[in-house]
Amino acid sequence: MFVIIRLLIVFILMVVSMVTAVLPALILRLFGLKKASDNLVHFQIAAIANFGFWLAGVRTHVSGDVDEVRRRAKEGEGFCFVANHTSLLDVLLILGKLRVNMGFVAKIELLFVPALNVLIAMIHSVFINRRQLKKSVSAIRKATKRISKGYSMGIFPEGTRSKNGEIGVFKHGSFRMATESGAYVVPLTVKGLRQSFEDRKHIFQIRDAYLDVGTPVKAPDPNDRAATSAFASQIESLIRETYKKLGN
Repeated sequence: MFVIIRLLIVFILMVVSMVTAVLPALILRLFGLKKASDNLVHFQIAAIANFGFWLAGVRTHVSGDVDEVRRRAKEGEGFCFVANHTSLLDVLLILGKLRVNMGFVAKIELLFVPALNVLIAMIHSVFINRRQLKKSVSAIRKATKRISKGYSMGIFPEGTRSKNGEIGVFKHGSFRMATESGAYVVPLTVKGLRQSFEDRKHIFQIRDAYLDVGTPVKAPDPNDRAATSAFASQIESLIRETYKKLGN
């Protein structure tokens, strides 16, 4: 039964987002109001995300350096957000609760999902084909340029969602986006969303989900391979340690 409810919630969110976010934003872009368009899309996505969590009975908790990251992002600093991946709703939790204008490095398969592909593109995300190295490198470079211009980007270094509650192995190549742009990396830790949504068994049940926003860490020189490898391991360890503490 809850499978049907989940699908209904996702459908409702998609329809609402297209009507209230995408269409008005496209109209603004036609008049050259690009920044206003970006702000509208992110504002509406955050509102829709929070409505969706309420609708699904998911109680969200946010901790960490949220205010500091928001302040610096509003001043024009582009961050590289690195997060573990647990659920289909991770992006909505991050956009809904962090409230920073940002795009994501999204898997190429999402390019073929109607409506969702438009929404992902509208927030300046890039699509990556991990099966083709040349195209993967090109996507990371594109994301790097956006960060250099002051637009934040998010990435899930595991490459896929964890389905067993354990954090998978981080692919260190994902950190090139941060090292080559010289950006600060913000570790994001997500927990509880899969249990609150995909693995949920009962409809009338309040579940908890958590988002921790880590302290921004300056990425090392991309030419120093030892430093970049150690840096990637450091961020991964921070997220793993935080994951264990959330919800306890």
